[in-house]
Amino acid sequence: MSGYAWGRGNRKMERKIRGNGEGISLRTVHIAMIICAVVISLLLVFSTYQSASVFSALNKAAGDYSVRQKAAHELMEASDYLTEMVQRFTLEGDTQYLEHYLEEVFVSRRREESITSMSEGETEKSLVTQLGEAMAESNSLSYREYYAMKLVIEAREIRDYPDTLRGVELKEEDTLLSAQEKMDLAREMVMGTEYYEKKESIRNKLKASLEVLEQQMTAARQSTSTELNRELTIVRIVIAILTVVIILLIWLTARLGTIPLMEAGKQAEEGGKIPVTGAKEFRRLAGKYNMMLDKMNESKEENQ
Repeated sequence: MSGYAWGRGNRKMERKIRGNGEGISLRTVHIAMIICAVVISLLLVFSTYQSASVFSALNKAAGDYSVRQKAAHELMEASDYLTEMVQRFTLEGDTQYLEHYLEEVFVSRRREESITSMSEGETEKSLVTQLGEAMAESNSLSYREYYAMKLVIEAREIRDYPDTLRGVELKEEDTLLSAQEKMDLAREMVMGTEYYEKKESIRNKLKASLEVLEQQMTAARQSTSTELNRELTIVRIVIAILTVVIILLIWLTARLGTIPLMEAGKQAEEGGKIPVTGAKEFRRLAGKYNMMLDKMNESKEENQ
């Protein structure tokens, strides 16, 4: 009878141990937290990558604007240089100015390259239109300058001059002018009011193009700045979540493992039962310990 009672008591104790083992597994908590940390870390990496991409786009937009702005100023400088050369040639008749003029037009080609640079990439239609009009007026002005130079060549009877100007034919009434009249007409064509009005018209179109570029840059800066702030906000949120996860992991580890372990050590020193709390693994260990302690106490009572 006593053997039956002992076996029955053991079965009750085993069921009690299994019942007390129904807690949260510390291993499961750790695995879940690690998965969460990995996922959040990947989100953080992705967010930082997106932020870097937005920042790179902003830098690219700023670089494009700088290149186009430089091209616009280069175009103005080239136009002013041509004006200077043609005016000095009409005043002095020195063919070196003529050669410098043609070298700029056919070799350096700063105007054409500047127009190309300003038209590349994503460009507003208004900008392309203004640049096209400016280039058309510039070409028209170039023909006016060619004509003036041909008048000077005829007036000064220059025989050695570039072939480019040999194809320029003077009007019949202009061929009948005297040398001085040809010189006066040439100077009027490149120094008169009409000439400078055309130059100012070209300059105004270039200034308008720069304004369009500036508006594009401002819009791009605002757009990328907004997107960058959004990405940085996401990064901050992800960092905050990661911090909470780490704190939660520390708290759960302490709650399920460290604190029950310290309490168990204290109770074991006093010879008492270990509280069946904390993680699932610790509860099972505590239940077995308590069962062993009960058996020991029963054995001592029987011996006494």
